[in-house]
Amino acid sequence: MRRALESAALAASTGAASLCALVLYLNPALRLRPEIVALALCLFVPWSLAGTAALWLVAASAAGLRWWPRPFRPVVEGQPFLASLTFLVLFVVAALYWYNLLSYRHSIPVASLRALASSSVVLTSSAFVLVAVGLDVLLFPQHDRSLAAALAILAPAAAVVVPLALRPEPVRPAPSIPVRLDAQRPARRLVVVGIDGLGPADVEPDAAGGHVPSLARLVRRGAFGPLATLKPTEGPPVWTTMLTGLLPRDHGIESSSSYRLRASADDWTLLPKGTGVGLLERTGLVARRPVTSASRKRRALWNVCDAFEISSGLVGVWATHPPEKVRGFVLSPYFHVLRGDPERSSGALFPKDLLTEVEARAVDPSNLDPALLRELIDAPAAGGAPLEDPMLRALAEQALAPDLTSLRAAEVLRSAYAPPLFVIAFHGYDTAGHAFYRYAHPEAFGDVTPEEARRYGRVLVRYASFLGRWVSDLEQGLGAGEVLVVLSGHGLQPTPLWRRLVGVLTGTSVADASHGGAPDGFFLAVGDGIRPGAVVRGASVLDVAPTLLYLMGLPVARDMEGRVLTEIVDEGFAAENPVTFIPSYESLAVAPAASEPPAEELPPLPEEGA
Repeated sequence: MRRALESAALAASTGAASLCALVLYLNPALRLRPEIVALALCLFVPWSLAGTAALWLVAASAAGLRWWPRPFRPVVEGQPFLASLTFLVLFVVAALYWYNLLSYRHSIPVASLRALASSSVVLTSSAFVLVAVGLDVLLFPQHDRSLAAALAILAPAAAVVVPLALRPEPVRPAPSIPVRLDAQRPARRLVVVGIDGLGPADVEPDAAGGHVPSLARLVRRGAFGPLATLKPTEGPPVWTTMLTGLLPRDHGIESSSSYRLRASADDWTLLPKGTGVGLLERTGLVARRPVTSASRKRRALWNVCDAFEISSGLVGVWATHPPEKVRGFVLSPYFHVLRGDPERSSGALFPKDLLTEVEARAVDPSNLDPALLRELIDAPAAGGAPLEDPMLRALAEQALAPDLTSLRAAEVLRSAYAPPLFVIAFHGYDTAGHAFYRYAHPEAFGDVTPEEARRYGRVLVRYASFLGRWVSDLEQGLGAGEVLVVLSGHGLQPTPLWRRLVGVLTGTSVADASHGGAPDGFFLAVGDGIRPGAVVRGASVLDVAPTLLYLMGLPVARDMEGRVLTEIVDEGFAAENPVTFIPSYESLAVAPAASEPPAEELPPLPEEGA
């Protein structure tokens, strides 16, 4: 079996080299020569070794089967399994190319995307060439093998060389000329509330699954519609898209994490899906790092407000750590996990004037009202402390306490600064959904006991009711000239069975619900100038930023990808506030869009990704 091992090693090395080329496509700012050692050590060698072992087992199994068809002579002299194993490798690698092309189509620059599509075609064609070689061997076993042998070698060589040759060189953006804008008074003051994980059916009044009466009441009074999301459907890129109006390939937040490879000093923004990156992390060859505001390359709404001398306030918004220096305030989503350490928590708030007051309002899970916790689950008759339940304790620590901290901190900050643009994001429902979705929808899983469904089946409904009451309180506080906008960047759906099975086989924790399939979120607006009963159709997360700018009476940048949802406003607002445009906000003479990266390593937040 020595020759079978050699064939397996050659085929696996071909596949590993092609996957390294795919990694370079997903990181277009990096160059091959400076990173070749890191690629070889952390990716090529592990993939080659794992592929060699798997392919050798395939070859050994084939050799042990008497009915396995054997040609009179091998395609490549001295390598009886090379053509067959190489075909298997190219088939798998081509599938991975197409899968990542579709998954990251919004994250890769257009030039790289086109080259990656061409490379995917080349790999697929190379696999079909080997299919043709195999058919020739089976149908004409006595034919000369010279042409077949040449094709069996050239096809995998093309699968490695062509993707590297097609990859475009990194392009540096041209410097812009700073432009200053005159101060402007906003047409409307906006309160923007984000609730990750809620879908349109969760809040629609007439939907079978609707279970948030307070939000359903707002739907009847305002404008509402589904909001198509993006892939990858992860919090930081989706939220940054909603607040910049740009795709991840343009604004720079392409995932919830970046990666650091051993022997490399650079951040790798994306690694291919389906290639065992989680296993590489366990070996220590790859380290995952939460994305920060320093990765954003384009202006966001608060930078635009700065340019017009309008203050803004942000609480818990993804990809805003460390906070930028804005005209207003920023409380990062890491505040809850960094609180308690004055030096670390001070780096989660800008400005620091009210740090003491904000820290005093932080909610510790152990101090939560037991009656509030008992509202979430149907406790057994024996009672007991709610936090004795490990699932409820995790929910309190990772969802309820952080959301309550954001809510209470927002009250302090908003009262002090009164910003015309205020954005607060709640992530607890999404966190709860990943853990409790199976109990709310036992029919989608089949292994939920009646006792589990009774005890935990209403957790999501009740958590959504909490959020609905908080949003309703904000709506009741609206005055003249104010608008409440409620956003969800994505919904939730059951994690596919195959993904759960892969998690079991690899020992990887897989949530029971996910948003990897890009389920719709929703857009809801109510307040002064919003047309009651307006239906939003065909909207996406790209439309949020242009619409928020329009509601504030500010120009919409023409380089934004979305449209203004003019159907949500009444005739009076539309007549007084026509849509105006500006070529771009990227040349504004305001503070840089991205802040300095944090000096310390950040802990991963729960359910930051898909």
